[in-house]
Amino acid sequence: MPIPVLQNTADPADVVATLMREGAVVVENLVDAETVDAVCQELRPELDAKGLDQQGAFNGALTNRISNVLAVSPKAAALLDHDMVVSVANEVLLPYCANYRISSMTAIEVLPGEAAQALHRDDTPYPIDIAGMELQIGVMWSLNDFTPENGGTRIVTGSHRLLRSWHLPDLKNWDAAAMPKGSALFYLGSTWHGAGANETDGRRMGLINVYSLGWLRQEVNQYLTHPPEIAAKFAPRLRALLGYTTHSNGDDQLGHLRGGCAAWVKDPPEDPRYKGRNAVGTAEDAAAQSGL
Repeated sequence: MPIPVLQNTADPADVVATLMREGAVVVENLVDAETVDAVCQELRPELDAKGLDQQGAFNGALTNRISNVLAVSPKAAALLDHDMVVSVANEVLLPYCANYRISSMTAIEVLPGEAAQALHRDDTPYPIDIAGMELQIGVMWSLNDFTPENGGTRIVTGSHRLLRSWHLPDLKNWDAAAMPKGSALFYLGSTWHGAGANETDGRRMGLINVYSLGWLRQEVNQYLTHPPEIAAKFAPRLRALLGYTTHSNGDDQLGHLRGGCAAWVKDPPEDPRYKGRNAVGTAEDAAAQSGL
């Protein structure tokens, strides 16, 4: 089934509705060419120096990958902290957590001659599968034009509806994302996908960001990949997305800090839809829950 395509003027609610129905959606021309070119220029030296360090059966032999994206490309903050991305992630993830975090960010450059990547889900590191609850949302940014011929991401639309513990979708029923430079492919953590084969003479360059429920461990340790001296350069919302804040507040905190940190965000982003377990927070709460 073709991957749905929306324009950058679309209401985030329409993006969410399409994403939840189909498992993936492309929003075209979400950032301008100048921003994309600046990010590519910053990423280039690290991709050339270390891009093939992550070779393997899953990652491929002709695909450059780096995970320390913000450390080498500060301008990539405009993509990771994009308002449309945050609005969509809020709707998908915040019903199940107090705040969410960036689990991984990876610049991926598929070189000429690379074979198609194995189709997979991004949420398989977590040993739970609950119908209706998404653990993650992924966003693949096209840093140049994506085509079916140069390795545009393959998506099995509708595959998010199948619990992995029960059965596999028809993995031959995929469609390749075709989107111009500066577009974003949104997909759920439960959606089967993978990079396509690059049958052209050019490189296919993308930046993929995965956002996870805040009570899950991040796939990449962002505190080591982007330590406080790097994280402190960015705005509070992005620092919170990197994990430099607590999950929830009051007596239900996870990841709290007693001490100083230049990157720390004292008051995490919070959405009124999520109230946690109504933890003890005041003297009145403590009295009501004392059991006496």
